[in-house]
Amino acid sequence: MITLCKTCHDKLHAGKINLKRNGKVKGQLKHATQMNSIRQQLLRLLPEAVETFGFITKEHRQLMELPKEHYYDAVAIACLKNIENTGLIDVNFKTNNILLKKCIADGDFQQTKGIRSEQRIITGKIRGFRKFDKVKYQGKEYFIKGRMSTGYTILMDIAGNKIDLKPIPKFDKMERIQARKSWIISQETIQNTY
Repeated sequence: MITLCKTCHDKLHAGKINLKRNGKVKGQLKHATQMNSIRQQLLRLLPEAVETFGFITKEHRQLMELPKEHYYDAVAIACLKNIENTGLIDVNFKTNNILLKKCIADGDFQQTKGIRSEQRIITGKIRGFRKFDKVKYQGKEYFIKGRMSTGYTILMDIAGNKIDLKPIPKFDKMERIQARKSWIISQETIQNTY
């Protein structure tokens, strides 16, 4: 792709000028094309649906003085019509609980000799625990990031961040709350001081 002004663009297509440089080949756009097609179909099928853009959401979120988080962007989008109709930017939260969801892979793979040489890693149970099981340890809920056959484990939050705990947690000191699924789900409470 090459960016040109309108004058040069018209001259190029008319054959009056030749470019000295070649543009970079853009990656595949099939996903963007597919999303555009789905978006247009939804807008046609649901007349009550309203299309919005990121810069509008950002402006409304800032007017409401909400921090930058995906769930606050959702609040700003949900309040768009109310703000446009009444001009009020006051937000009353009906709940302060949010659900965080993250999709996890079905198995584990290890790169061995390059990009296409994955070797499947066994994801069976060690002492009754599997990777991505939801566990309770010292009164808090975590997910298992890694396990050791010696009985120790590495814990993480829903974002995949390793939790540094001293001493390293052992399986016999934790309780399994939920078995591994294709989605890991965690509930958090947000402070509604906005």
